[in-house]
Amino acid sequence: MALTTALTALGIFIIGGGEQAYWDWQLTHPYNLDIDVKVLALDKDDHDRDTIMGLRARGVKPVCYVSIGSWEEYRDDKDAFPQEALGEPLGDWPDERYVDIRNAKVGEIMRARISDCAARGFMAVEMDNMDVYDNASGFELTRDDALSYIRALAMFAKEQGLEVAQKNAPELVPDLVGQMDFMMVEECYAYDFCDELKPYLDAGKDVLAVEYDDAGLDWDAVCEDSKARGIRLLLKSHEITAGGKSCN
Repeated sequence: MALTTALTALGIFIIGGGEQAYWDWQLTHPYNLDIDVKVLALDKDDHDRDTIMGLRARGVKPVCYVSIGSWEEYRDDKDAFPQEALGEPLGDWPDERYVDIRNAKVGEIMRARISDCAARGFMAVEMDNMDVYDNASGFELTRDDALSYIRALAMFAKEQGLEVAQKNAPELVPDLVGQMDFMMVEECYAYDFCDELKPYLDAGKDVLAVEYDDAGLDWDAVCEDSKARGIRLLLKSHEITAGGKSCN
């Protein structure tokens, strides 16, 4: 039995393998934008408005990746950040640094990023690194600082006509589920916090989840559990390129 046939029999689809996966997440080359999905999360800086509007014409909801908690060396706006707002590097990502989310200029830069998502035709925004307050950022940030910042940016995004995804930070679910439209999360099975996502599912909101292929998970068991919960689960490489597996 061919691998694609075997996986399909288990309800596991190869993304781009002829069966429709619900969503995909592609942040780096190589891309495959011709895949048959309902939701596709992309980095805005690699895709122009014509491309994004083409996805919409096919019935795909394009989601715009924006890191609201970090400075990124490879972004065009890297020189706009005040030096005093740049903190410690992000662990395994030395080309990123945490930012002081209390700084007014940081908020201005992030609003500009979100506005660019809307101008390019995206329908939603994925706000990453919400948990800057819970990391060794170099700043004395609190949970309340984070919630005020996230809520303000979410309100701004909605004013631009965008839906907003909570990204990770499961400890903030009770505070944000009422304002956010859906959730995107990494490694809830690997780190055993999928139960914390239940408020989104109970509210009828999508939970789009990713596990990584080097985590050593029992994929068949995890896949079945995700379907029982209603979580839309992908298996991807850490490069977050095209390809992978989907449970639904």
